[in-house]
Amino acid sequence: MAEGILNRKFVPAGKQLFLTGERGEHMYLVQSGRIRIWRGEPDHPVVLAEVGPNCLFGEMALIDDGTRSACAHAVEDTTLIVISGEKVRQRLAEADPFVASIVRILARNLRAANDHLEGLMGQMLAVSAIKAREIAPNEDVKTLSGAAEE
Repeated sequence: MAEGILNRKFVPAGKQLFLTGERGEHMYLVQSGRIRIWRGEPDHPVVLAEVGPNCLFGEMALIDDGTRSACAHAVEDTTLIVISGEKVRQRLAEADPFVASIVRILARNLRAANDHLEGLMGQMLAVSAIKAREIAPNEDVKTLSGAAEE
């Protein structure tokens, strides 16, 4: 079967669709189900979005010819409409140069905002860990508590 501009793909719950740093060959439209878009470490993900029916994702790597800036996995069983990256790039090349430039600028701005958000989330996790250590009971507190009871 020849690849058209649109094809469907079923993604079972829990399955990874793509990883940060991979080359983007397609963008996706959610027909049913939910996809989580996230960055960072799997143990401490920074969730950028959860997208459901009628939402597009995976477009940035096609628009600015960069790599995937985030990971995507199915939160529940999901049916996607797969849109060919080749067709998207072709249509972008055929678009008015002014409009195409705006679209590429928006993609770069979104990529930069995602980088900034991930940095902020990392800082928040670090501060939370420090605060938890500050208020966690330790031997000195136990010693003081014991002395106060005497």
